[in-house]
Amino acid sequence: MTNIIKKLLCCLALVGVLTSYAFADERPIYRVGIENVDYYPMFTKKEERNKTGFLIEVMELFAQQRGIEFEYIHLPITRFDEWYQRDNIDFRLPDNPLWNQNTHNLIYSEEIIKLRSDTVVLKKNQSTPMSNLKVIGSLYGFVPASHWRERVNTGNTTFIFENSMRVLIHMLAKGMVDGLDVNLSVVHHYAKELGYDTDDFAVSSKAPNYRYTYALSTMSHPEIIKDFDTFLVTSHNEISLLKQRKSIFDSKQ
Repeated sequence: MTNIIKKLLCCLALVGVLTSYAFADERPIYRVGIENVDYYPMFTKKEERNKTGFLIEVMELFAQQRGIEFEYIHLPITRFDEWYQRDNIDFRLPDNPLWNQNTHNLIYSEEIIKLRSDTVVLKKNQSTPMSNLKVIGSLYGFVPASHWRERVNTGNTTFIFENSMRVLIHMLAKGMVDGLDVNLSVVHHYAKELGYDTDDFAVSSKAPNYRYTYALSTMSHPEIIKDFDTFLVTSHNEISLLKQRKSIFDSKQ
C-alpha cells in the first residue's frame, strides 16, 4: 500500500512539472498585419519565404525579449484602411499617421526608421529637369508623393503602377519609365539581384524628396506600444546592426 501511494505521489509530481512547463511555454500570440508588397529589405510578399524583411526582424527581436509571439498576416495594401475591421489584426506594420487621416482611435509607436521618398533615375539622367520626367513608375497601392500628385493632376506626368519591383527596375533600365517613386535602397537591392550595376541608378537631383517614417500601430494594445517604444530606445544598438545587415540607414535629410 505504501509503495502504491509513493507511486501515485510521484505521478502527481510529474504531472505538476509537465503542467508548469506547458503553461510556461504558452506565450501570448498577436496578429500583425503587414503589407503584402515586394519591397525588400523593408518587407516582402508572403511568397518570399527565403527573405526576412527588416521590420519583421525588429518585431522578432522585441518578441524574444518580451516573451511574446507575433503571427504575421500579409494583407493587400489596396485595402489598408480596412485591415483592423475586416482582418481582425492586433497591430499594423508599417504605419504612419499621415496615411490614416480618416481612421480614428489609432495609437502609434515612435518611429522605427526614418526614410526618404526618392525619385530614382538612371545615373546618366540624374540632372534631367523634373519637367522632362514624364512617366514615373511605382508599386501598385502606393500613393504618389505630393510633388508628383500635383503634376499628375495637371496632366504633366503619368504614373504607371506594377506589382513587382523587379518589373519596375527592368522598365527603368530599358527606358520605359523616366523614374521610380520609391526608396533608393530598395532599388539597389533588386537591381543587384537582377544583375544590374547599382551605380547605374541614382536619385534625381532635380526632383524633390520628402522624409517619412515607419511606425507600429494598434487600436487595442496601447500597453504593448508603450513597451515597444521603450524597446526602441534600449535596443538601439541591436536595431542599428539589423539596419547595417540590410544596407539601410535612417535618412538624415
